[in-house]
Amino acid sequence: MSTQIKITFKPEGFAECLQGLSGEVESVANAIASRAESYLEGPGGFTVEMTQAPRYQDSAYGVTRPVAFVYADEEASKEEAEDKILSKAVSG
Repeated sequence: MSTQIKITFKPEGFAECLQGLSGEVESVANAIASRAESYLEGPGGFTVEMTQAPRYQDSAYGVTRPVAFVYADEEASKEEAEDKILSKAVSG
């Protein structure tokens, strides 16, 4: 015998769950930045910036989720362009 369950999607609740992962998102971004820095042969570095942004269909529901960006400074950008060190760090 099968049972049917009706699930109602609550975007606000989903967004709240995602907000709880903010620390994990930042932690992973910092780990990626550290791995990328380990590939650097010269000076330079990477920084992590956290923000809240709508992704996928979030804007349709008026919610956002935590997003991390890893930025390279000018020196690290040169090595990233030549050796793709940030890409290596992501696939890690």
